[in-house]
Amino acid sequence: MSRRPEGGESGGSTRAREHLANERTLLAWVRTAIGLMGLGFVVARFGIFLKQVAVMSAADASRESVASAVIGTGLVGAGVLAAALGAARFYRARAQIERGRFEPEAFAEVIVVAVTIVAGIALVVYLAATG
Repeated sequence: MSRRPEGGESGGSTRAREHLANERTLLAWVRTAIGLMGLGFVVARFGIFLKQVAVMSAADASRESVASAVIGTGLVGAGVLAAALGAARFYRARAQIERGRFEPEAFAEVIVVAVTIVAGIALVVYLAATG
């Protein structure tokens, strides 16, 4: 990114705007992490619900509850990973902004998208197998 003032703005104003955009990006990563962890919690707890239904109807829901626990735990782990990647990206971007040499990267985004796709496929398989 250029550090030259544009349109009469001072260089400090541009730098402040870049830092604020970086903070908004971090908050988006945090929202993504919270969403993944929340979904993971719900999926994992769904296994407990299946166990309760099985007890009431004398059926066996152990396979489904194990699958939901594994998928749910994976989603919570993906949320933790998203938070860690977002924080690392925030600090790297912050340092680059201070140096005046921002280099865009997509590694963290690709990892989160890949984990989300894998979790989505696991949910589709789980729902198809139990439903």
